[in-house]
Amino acid sequence: MGLEKLYDPVAEFYDIEHDKMDCDISFYVEEAGKAGGKVLELGAGTGRVTQALAKAGIEVTAVEISKGMLDIARKNSKSLPSEKKELITWVQGDMRDFSFDTKFSHVLIPFRSFQHLQTRDEQQSCLDCVSRHLEKGGSLVLSLFAPSYERLAHKTMFNHLGTIELPDGKTLSRTERVTHDHVNQIVTVQWTYDVSDFNGDIKRKIWTFPMRYLWRFETELLLENAGLEVEIIYGDYRRGEFNHDGEMLFVARKH
Repeated sequence: MGLEKLYDPVAEFYDIEHDKMDCDISFYVEEAGKAGGKVLELGAGTGRVTQALAKAGIEVTAVEISKGMLDIARKNSKSLPSEKKELITWVQGDMRDFSFDTKFSHVLIPFRSFQHLQTRDEQQSCLDCVSRHLEKGGSLVLSLFAPSYERLAHKTMFNHLGTIELPDGKTLSRTERVTHDHVNQIVTVQWTYDVSDFNGDIKRKIWTFPMRYLWRFETELLLENAGLEVEIIYGDYRRGEFNHDGEMLFVARKH
């Protein structure tokens, strides 16, 4: 399945699953605010970060490849005050190949969406596009997960992700199966969604998505090849020291 269709089957569940995900918002808003100009967000999803940027008075162009996710993002943003809605430009587009007439002071690729790019060519194409669209001195924030040595030691892992009450009263239960391809640095995740109704009947949906994990110096080389110099790597959204356990947040600049 291509990236443009990857999230469409589960777009309806995305906001429910990430309802309490806000630990990264302050970090992204602060980094964008420091840049002091127009912001480009790649992999905007349903607009969780986008709306926070607009609420902070930041003008943002939000790019998302999935029509299903983008439709929800546009619907979500309708609740914003008109002056905040006007700060957002929604674009259905591909982070691997995009072109705008304007340049930006800041680009962010949040919540590990860059890791859906599975090949070196795709990754480099994305970062080259970022570099072309950044003003001189502009900054990039790139969110990745640090590969876990403990998790990688297991070829296959199974996890129960919990149960969620849906708005219509039905119950959503999720399980996860993770396999690791160490040769190609690919994590393949299979989520099983079981939706139970009031009669106990269950409808099942299975969603599979691959993610490419990257190592620190591999990522630095990709950024450098795009003309972006790494300024710092954080280990969490509170700007903790990177220790290869959890997040791997790169802040890079175009000189």
